[in-house]
Amino acid sequence: MMPVYLNLYFIPMSEDLLIKNIFYADDDPDDILLFKDVFQDLGLPIDITIAENGIILLEKLRAANRFPDAIFMDLNMPLKNGFQCLKEIKEHPEFSSIPVVILSTSSTLDNIEKSYKLGAFQYIQKPSQYAHLKVSIEKCLAKLSV
Repeated sequence: MMPVYLNLYFIPMSEDLLIKNIFYADDDPDDILLFKDVFQDLGLPIDITIAENGIILLEKLRAANRFPDAIFMDLNMPLKNGFQCLKEIKEHPEFSSIPVVILSTSSTLDNIEKSYKLGAFQYIQKPSQYAHLKVSIEKCLAKLSV
């Protein structure tokens, strides 16, 4: 299969794709649907495991036969928020090397800085338009695939 160039980023396709398994944690069903739609529209062969909050995310990580290649998560979740999850993931010896991408509506500098200090790979502010979300995820996948 041919490689695809997306917005000057290279994403290897098919068997060359480095990202094959993603966990996504978000409590908003609409955001979950949009996230899944991006991958469907891109036609990328990526398995997505959904967790509706931070506690479920950590439970799924502990129970996983194969750890995800990346974790995308919201900051504002019930029971255990994104900061708490990120801290636990990065402090856990088996999970600490998994890249974590924060996908949040918040654009406050404090949240962005705190995310990076806790070990986030990238911080993406959830855009209001689907096309912008798709481009942001494409760019992030390109970075993760390097």
